[in-house]
Amino acid sequence: MRTAFNSVVRLLASLGAVRRDRRGATALMFAAAAVPLLGMVGLAVDYGRAFLVQSRLQTAIDAGALAAGKMLNSSADAQSDIAMFVAANLPPGFLGAAIGTPAVTLDQTNQRVGVSVTATLPTTFLRVLQVNELTISVTNQVQRANAGLELALVLDVTGSMATSNRIGELRSAATDLVNILFGPGSTPPKNLWVSIAPYAAEVNIGKTRTNWLAAGSYDATKWASQGWRGCVLARTQPQDQTDTPPASAPFKPFWYPNNQYTGTNNDNPWTPTNITDDGTYRQTNDMAGPNLGCPPPIMALTNDRSALLAKIAGLKPVNRGGTMANQGLQAGWFTLSPKWRGLWGGTTPDTLPLDYGTPDMSKAVVLLTDGNNEWFKYKPQGDYTSYQRLGDGLLGTTNANQVTTAIDNRMLTLCSNMKAAGITLFTITVGDSASSATRTLYESCASPGPNHYFDSPTPADLQAVFRTIAGQLSNLRIIR
Repeated sequence: MRTAFNSVVRLLASLGAVRRDRRGATALMFAAAAVPLLGMVGLAVDYGRAFLVQSRLQTAIDAGALAAGKMLNSSADAQSDIAMFVAANLPPGFLGAAIGTPAVTLDQTNQRVGVSVTATLPTTFLRVLQVNELTISVTNQVQRANAGLELALVLDVTGSMATSNRIGELRSAATDLVNILFGPGSTPPKNLWVSIAPYAAEVNIGKTRTNWLAAGSYDATKWASQGWRGCVLARTQPQDQTDTPPASAPFKPFWYPNNQYTGTNNDNPWTPTNITDDGTYRQTNDMAGPNLGCPPPIMALTNDRSALLAKIAGLKPVNRGGTMANQGLQAGWFTLSPKWRGLWGGTTPDTLPLDYGTPDMSKAVVLLTDGNNEWFKYKPQGDYTSYQRLGDGLLGTTNANQVTTAIDNRMLTLCSNMKAAGITLFTITVGDSASSATRTLYESCASPGPNHYFDSPTPADLQAVFRTIAGQLSNLRIIR
């Protein structure tokens, strides 16, 4: 301290402040006061710098803990996530601070992530008081909140999903998403509910739900010994863009009329082999009806993790018909709409789905495709789909290109209607089969804001995409 005092005296003397006259005592008193004055200035400056480091460091570990809390998978991953955010917020050498390694605690049982980190900051003015560095410590804890979620996974299972093992990557990614949302515990969150709606050129409401069919439309003898598998035709416009329940807009059962291929109108060169599509996966288009192209049935909302994972594991591509994502998207809506409350049965409670806008309950859809909405074209009429044959003109045209536009437009209206109801839409195009127009369609369909549309150029990217979505769907809050 005496050395600091003498330095100040010499500084003031050099400025002419110390004189050998009657004002000398005053100057010496001022010099003596300058040391604590400089200490106060140093305190303000250096503690201001420390506050800035602390603020940036707190922001960094908050962001990192939130990222880690969304996954709650491993301490190593959490450590990596948090270190990344710290590095992004405090680049090396920031104000000369030395940042320690963040300490991470991962409590998977109670769904919490805790972080603490210490930094040291060399001082400037406070060195006058022999304070050479300041120690800065920050800590936080992230807790998964209890807000609820009703989620529909609307998944493309058309034949092209066999390409490059897209279906296998989809199964892995969807499994990961479910496990992240349900967390590591064996007891499911009480307010997390997930449905799965596989789609191809039609959707499957389940073979036991004949009471959802229009009167007189079901004749069991048409499916012979195989029986009706549960697929339905699209409802007429505008009911193919709404969440109207079956009592007001009943379905008609899907029946592939393969007996139409005769004489000069034969547009199916594979019919003579007469391999019946019995639901067993075959990577061939060489099959016949009556359930040709029918995907697996919809799984309504459930919080049974094992059942969901089993459903995902059993997904396989379905050949023929084409791709009609609007039908799958509408089926996903059926599982989330309160207008369908009490209709699904099974593991779905009669109290679900909840009303739109229910406090602390979100509704979301993840919609995936690997290609364009299109008809599998057999000249001259096209294959049989939920809109029957292309030649039947149920979409207002018999032109294949114009039909794609018509389906896309109906899908856009459907997306708008769902978003207006308060449903968040995540959309994914995977692989290189989707056209630029389809990518634009899916981007337009997605909810506004960052990370709601994903273009996954390779199937292997799907896991990262689904993990990102799972993170966004996780409800987290920071607690101190």
